[in-house]
Amino acid sequence: YDPRSSPRMGADGCYNPNHPNNAGLDFVWSDQSALRQLYVQKYSHISKADFWIACANAVIRQTSIGQRLDMKNSFRWGRKDSDSCNGQGNRLPSTQGCSQTEDVFLNRMGMTWEDAVALMGAHTLGHGKQENSGHQGTWAPNTREATVFDKKYYEQLFMNSWRMSGQGRGQDWRTGNPGNDRMMLNTDVCLAYNIESGARCCTTGNFQCRQCPRYPSNSSRKAAERAVLKMLGGSPGNTNNDPFYNAFEVAWNKMTSAGQ
Repeated sequence: YDPRSSPRMGADGCYNPNHPNNAGLDFVWSDQSALRQLYVQKYSHISKADFWIACANAVIRQTSIGQRLDMKNSFRWGRKDSDSCNGQGNRLPSTQGCSQTEDVFLNRMGMTWEDAVALMGAHTLGHGKQENSGHQGTWAPNTREATVFDKKYYEQLFMNSWRMSGQGRGQDWRTGNPGNDRMMLNTDVCLAYNIESGARCCTTGNFQCRQCPRYPSNSSRKAAERAVLKMLGGSPGNTNNDPFYNAFEVAWNKMTSAGQ
């Protein structure tokens, strides 16, 4: 969504299967996919935009702890599908760093850093594939935990020592022993650490790698760091997902209503 451009786009049922930013989505939405067949057979009376968001809400509810993040009461109907999807794939933020996140979520969509940080927490689900996005791995500790929608994303960001790997167009970070499948991207690490210069660093410094700096108190991005700490829900090891769930619902509804 971009109110400065025409069309503004947003949640408009657009999907360009030929755009490289959408690589891999044909598994979810193609003539043969189960989700599209369900839409055609039972739900074609509503817009694709409403259907996709309702499906996402259902996934979030089913994978959240105790199915506690149920956004049924805050869901709004009435999105309209666009007739043209030209340029749709170009509106997605890249993984280069927080400048891209800031442009898409704050400048274009009028969100706050807390909103953006909450939305990034959705990385806790699923994994990246090299052949689709250029990035390989999970944000959660393992593939099993990558099926649970909780605050693990923020815990992993702070509890592990992340280092630049040079993989994924130079935008992937790794932790632990070489060869493991856990990752963060520039757009994840920059929420808590100032990596804008591109200089090599690690989130926990040692004699082999300098520590990535934090944002100074007068930086606008200090709000992102504070939001990450808020999503942790308290001291290490706690099970309080409420700050993340509450912030995510607010941000998700802002994002999925933009342009409507």
